Amino acid sequence: MCVASSKHWRFLREGDLIDVVAPGFRPTDDEVRYGVEFLERWGFRVRLPKDLFAEDVIASNSDKNRFRHLRQALLAKDSRAIWCLRGGYGANRLVPSLMKLKRPQTHAKLLVGLSDVTTLHLFLNQVWGWPSLHASLVDRLARLIEPKLAEGGKPMPLAEQVAELLRVIRGEQVEIQFDGLEVLHRGRGAAIRQGVSCGGNLVTYASAIGTSLHPKTAGRVIVFEDLGERGYRVDRLLEQLRQSRVLSEKTVAVIFGDFTGDLEPGGKASRVPAVIERFAQLVGRELGIAVLRGLPVGHDVQQRALPLGARGELNLRQGTWTLRTGGQA
Repeated sequence: MCVASSKHWRFLREGDLIDVVAPGFRPTDDEVRYGVEFLERWGFRVRLPKDLFAEDVIASNSDKNRFRHLRQALLAKDSRAIWCLRGGYGANRLVPSLMKLKRPQTHAKLLVGLSDVTTLHLFLNQVWGWPSLHASLVDRLARLIEPKLAEGGKPMPLAEQVAELLRVIRGEQVEIQFDGLEVLHRGRGAAIRQGVSCGGNLVTYASAIGTSLHPKTAGRVIVFEDLGERGYRVDRLLEQLRQSRVLSEKTVAVIFGDFTGDLEPGGKASRVPAVIERFAQLVGRELGIAVLRGLPVGHDVQQRALPLGARGELNLRQGTWTLRTGGQA
């Protein structure tokens, strides 16, 4: 049985405090500076750990320090949200320590981020019952203050999507509707289905299989997007989800967002669309799962705010998905 998140994060107001953390890779100093400035221009106060960065083998800081920063942000009673600076890799290394934390009973807090932050979304949605927001990282928002940060082909955030994000976190918009989704397989069941959202980055989500965060998909609508994964790699991950029985007859639907940087060697056309189509036919027939694509979320230009751990309605006739944001006044 699917149970929606038991808590709601509180809508943010001008002057509210946001904890900014770096659970994965290290952004540049300019990305931190201008990203913080962006949030401050929205009227929020921003707090950074004094020892935010330090030398580490692969991440922005040691596992011990990154967990300490995240724990302080999660448990702090004076802040209303946690916003991640960058994705990359590293959040999964914090899971054993996170699993030992006791969930605060007095508050839920908004977490914002994507990519490697999928691990933290999975923890909060599945273990603590907190909804969260799959949305732009701070380093991306920094490009709106300093456009030079977008040099080298990095996408600029779309003004209308950034405006929507602000409306969502302020509570001026309590529903998000995604239109124009392509139904690849209707699966079995009614044309209108209810489910709780989950997922995010495909590689990160699949890496939780067999761990203490082993994904639970009964009654859920799962979203997948990714960056730099060729066709056979995407197929391998989807097959792992299928063979491990993470996907089952109780899974409501799978919806695919953007897959970016997925060309084959020599610039040959991506095989990912064909892989997704084959997957849709397979799990649609075998498990009765509805499969759709065209969700405007991912690592490229399209990056709409996506509530996770939130209940929504999927309309297979119209190709729409409507979600509550997970916040409350």
